[in-house]
Amino acid sequence: MVNEDDVELYSQITTNLWQGGTGQYETTYQGQKRLPAMNDPKPFDVVVSLNSYALPVGWLVKELRFGFADGPLTPQLIEEIEHVAEWAYTQWKKDQRILVRCEAGLNRSGLVSGLILMRDGMSADQAIALIRKQRSRFALSNVAFEKYLLERG
Repeated sequence: MVNEDDVELYSQITTNLWQGGTGQYETTYQGQKRLPAMNDPKPFDVVVSLNSYALPVGWLVKELRFGFADGPLTPQLIEEIEHVAEWAYTQWKKDQRILVRCEAGLNRSGLVSGLILMRDGMSADQAIALIRKQRSRFALSNVAFEKYLLERG
């Protein structure tokens, strides 16, 4: 039985922008795992990994890794997250298929996805609503992340 609150590994937010998690067992480092092979499928051109324990993505996929906690934001952390979002936005505007992922695919990835959408002209309210509609009603449940997007507006 599937729970209506269960979410897929990743969800399409808008054209070429996906948000997701790391699938716990399959894509999170917990000991010996199969490393990606050259002939593995390549569903994305670019991946932003925000979970430090995520396994690397496959060959010929650009990956930016910046692990941070699903917790409070500091000025230094905000500065780095903004740099990550700017890089991701630049890749997205080059028509690259991009996945922004964290552990559950809800908060850290939601924050960066929201910043990408806002760079493209969406208001914070519009970006948050779209992410929750496309990914999960639980996306951006970290109040600090939602507040940052709204105040940054």
